[in-house]
Amino acid sequence: MVAQVHVPIELLAHIVTYIGGDNATLRNLCLSSRALHAVSYPLLFSARDFRALGCNHLAPFLPCVHEIRISWKPDMHRNGDAGVLAKSLTPHLSAETTPRLQKLVIRGISADGMTYLNTLGDAFKSFTSLTALHLNETGHRNMRDVQVLISALPRLQHLFLNALTWISPEYNECPDGESEFLERPALKSLRVSPVYPSCMIPLLVWLGRTPSARTLETLEVPPSARIGSDTVPHFGPSVRHLSVPMRGLRPSSLDKYTSLESLELYVGLDDFMMRQFARLPDLLAGLPRPGSLRALTLYAPFEAAFSHPNSFDVFARVDDVLFGHRVQYDGSAGLPAPGASSGENGESKGHFDALDQVTIVFQHTRALDERDREEADWCQHLHMRKAGELGKMSVRFEWDASMVHAFRRGPGGLGQGMCL
Repeated sequence: MVAQVHVPIELLAHIVTYIGGDNATLRNLCLSSRALHAVSYPLLFSARDFRALGCNHLAPFLPCVHEIRISWKPDMHRNGDAGVLAKSLTPHLSAETTPRLQKLVIRGISADGMTYLNTLGDAFKSFTSLTALHLNETGHRNMRDVQVLISALPRLQHLFLNALTWISPEYNECPDGESEFLERPALKSLRVSPVYPSCMIPLLVWLGRTPSARTLETLEVPPSARIGSDTVPHFGPSVRHLSVPMRGLRPSSLDKYTSLESLELYVGLDDFMMRQFARLPDLLAGLPRPGSLRALTLYAPFEAAFSHPNSFDVFARVDDVLFGHRVQYDGSAGLPAPGASSGENGESKGHFDALDQVTIVFQHTRALDERDREEADWCQHLHMRKAGELGKMSVRFEWDASMVHAFRRGPGGLGQGMCL
């Protein structure tokens, strides 16, 4: 006789939440058993367009809504953004109706609609769990309208900004004596836009003067962004995870990043063409506290890496910076190892002692066969020998359809003797 195990419904509900927004899996769970149906079915309604909030069949599941999506659709062309929002969003925007609301995603709304959303500040403030805001391709009258919306969310921790624009540059400056909008947000994560730097940079200057400068833990700058070097100076001491393109960075750019545990650097094609890739070892050697770094990921275009004559010399120098021979500091007769500084008792510090994993990700724009992958892996382990011997290096391959390049595959496969 098979013994039946009764799993508490609370435990089942907690496990199912890890599925996230995979609706196909949630539907399958709904058909598995009554218990799984009870905990899975409400999650199918966790992310809703604001127009659906007034549907009668959804009313029992409004307390399960975690994400409201406000996006432009043709009905706004007829009735105006503000008119549609007033009719379909405002009556249902309250902590009593959607008490578990955690994320607000706004996309494609015009300046007229965003101005109307700024009038709903009191409703936004009533949500105790609303901690994430995504602004994607939104229009505004000026930067002050963006500040008003962000400041209306007192518990905001996660901010995603993409392709924001506004009409007037009137409020782009943030004078030192100006105290408005400086009390919040206190962000934990921030992802910035890769486009429209004339709008993004003033926002970053403002955020760098708010508590976010002391609370931010994750900063992500897309690899296609041209403002990576303009973003990093505004934050630093509290950031643990940094993802940023190498373009424009200097060894001193990361001086304030004293808490880094994870670093992702995107090396672009232009970095190879302008010979900026050679700065990579110096950039890593200049980290203020390398001893706290646990994971390092380097992204590089596959074709460029295997066509540029000095790319593997750079990887070898990176290997030496990370895992090179360490000379202990002797306060009476010796000198510290290159790149290291002496501690109070004469011991050497500044090494990557906590570094557990170095990942090299080659981004490719054509299909790679097994031979290409094996040769690339072999070349990488050959030139980063110390990382390979310590078992701390892995090589991955990632498709990147957005990368435009002029490198052709040579008759020898990856290149013509670049690894030797």
